[in-house]
Amino acid sequence: MTLFKTILICCMLLLTGCASQYSITESEVEDYLNNEMHYEVSQGNQIFGLQLKLNDMEVELGHKPNTISVTALTEMGVKNPFKSISADMEITFEAEPWYDVESKSIFLKKLDLVSVKSEPADIEQMLKPITPQLMIFLRTFLESQPVYVLDTNDSNQALMASMTKAIEVQKGKIVIKF
Repeated sequence: MTLFKTILICCMLLLTGCASQYSITESEVEDYLNNEMHYEVSQGNQIFGLQLKLNDMEVELGHKPNTISVTALTEMGVKNPFKSISADMEITFEAEPWYDVESKSIFLKKLDLVSVKSEPADIEQMLKPITPQLMIFLRTFLESQPVYVLDTNDSNQALMASMTKAIEVQKGKIVIKF
């Protein structure tokens, strides 16, 4: 660690009242997800197919220990020769967050499906056969994309990113500890 960096860290700690953590709020995570994470998949052909698009995500932090709840509003369409289906779905996952030091990012692991609601409601029974495939798509995507990236162009977040040792989810926030 360079002398300049050491002095900068000491000054920052003194200026912040010897703070040893930094918090990211639910709304900051939601803003990041809705502005930076885009997911759209189209599988199949002209006769059989599945289209899926995530539109809006809501986040709840810490309703269970060290857990993030993500609710995604999803447009889905299924093509088949007998009856095509179009539905708006609300899919809720719970997951554990983890911090990747190299990318300065928070990712999700151990995604569990909590609930699936659809509009119109009677479509839920028709969707049951494709729900496992839908979950594989969403789980793979959500576990491979960061849910938040510390902004290294922002001097405060860059400093926090360089010192982060661990994260913890508390009610309404992710606490970055260093």
